[in-house]
Amino acid sequence: MMDGIKVLMFSKEKNIFCDYAEAILKSGFKSDAVVSVRGNVGDKMDGKLYLYRPEYVISFVSPWIIPKSILDSAQKASINFHPGSPDYPGNGCYNFALYEGSKQYGVTVHHMEEKVDSGDIIMTSYFDISQFETVETLRLKAMNHLLFCFEKIVSCISSDNPLPTSNETWGRKPFTHKDMYKLFEIDPEKHDKSEMEKRIKAAAYPSYPGAYVTVGGHKFYYPYDSRKPIVE
Repeated sequence: MMDGIKVLMFSKEKNIFCDYAEAILKSGFKSDAVVSVRGNVGDKMDGKLYLYRPEYVISFVSPWIIPKSILDSAQKASINFHPGSPDYPGNGCYNFALYEGSKQYGVTVHHMEEKVDSGDIIMTSYFDISQFETVETLRLKAMNHLLFCFEKIVSCISSDNPLPTSNETWGRKPFTHKDMYKLFEIDPEKHDKSEMEKRIKAAAYPSYPGAYVTVGGHKFYYPYDSRKPIVE
């Protein structure tokens, strides 16, 4: 275990992959060297975190956009584990990959900047997209690849070795929530059957309303699977 290195990690509260990531991180450091902050979208961040001065700040599927002041507090690096390849920064990465009919997908580890998914890329990990892929299966595969990358990065920082570097760059501007929800909208006057089917597939995720049509100012959602998803 490495002495003298402190790590501040942000991740989701109820997510089994975040559980694994936290366990991996804590196994490489002394118990008092890791501060793990778990939460959900909309939760308020503890003000005391702004006073912490870790060597590394890590975001692993974080529900928060990490404030610049916290990113700047990292003495060595602020690292994000993004569950999408460089061609799919921002929100809705799984959805847009399926909608665009991408043949390959992956995950990206990168340095964090104030602007989401814009920092220099550290490493990536890719896999092929099956013809039977769904948002759920794509997300499951991506999270496994993200843990693979996480183990490698934790091994580097716990051994005080240099981080990997990549020549890859981001393929486009980050998608926003607005972009993602626009993708889910079906307009019968503009979209043919093929386009509707693409949007329905790209939006479908268990327990979450997906594709919808707006009539008279009201949204009507395509029927969705009410079971619990594999990945929360």
